[in-house]
Amino acid sequence: MTRVAIQGVSGSYSEEAVRKLLGKDASIVECRTFEETFSAVSLGDADSAIVPVQNKIVGEIRKPMELLKAGSFHVLETMSLKVQHVLVGTPGAEPGNLVSVRSHIEALKQCRKFLAAHPNLTQIVGADTASSVRRNVEEGNPANAAIGSRRASELYGAKVLRENIADDIDNWTTFYLVGR
Repeated sequence: MTRVAIQGVSGSYSEEAVRKLLGKDASIVECRTFEETFSAVSLGDADSAIVPVQNKIVGEIRKPMELLKAGSFHVLETMSLKVQHVLVGTPGAEPGNLVSVRSHIEALKQCRKFLAAHPNLTQIVGADTASSVRRNVEEGNPANAAIGSRRASELYGAKVLRENIADDIDNWTTFYLVGR
């Protein structure tokens, strides 16, 4: 079974990229940071890694590109994934009662117009989109929201409050499958 490191947890766009590229039998190695993701491959804890490198809205995703260039990694495959951000809350949340929104920094950047239209929402940087959704549900505060995927919402029991909140509804991220 192929072990693939991702920055994030189940329900993240990186996990979705793994499933699309390698199928459901690939074993996911969840990593908190991009550094941990590349280290998992270097140390043999994963056979390869899937990392986001380019997004239609924000351009190059700098950290994984820096790590790719700094190490002795090779790009094995490239694939693009449609990214459809949703605003999610706890099951009892109402859009008008929100005070904060948590997500990965790149997802927050991709939703600048939505966030500018809602200046009352304090932006909180989370480790990744899916763990932001999971944490929001675990904390159970209906005043807090997260930005992530519909799949993460379903996986962690969140309530979708608003669909398609990215600056461009035709939002794509390019991922690299990298190895040694």
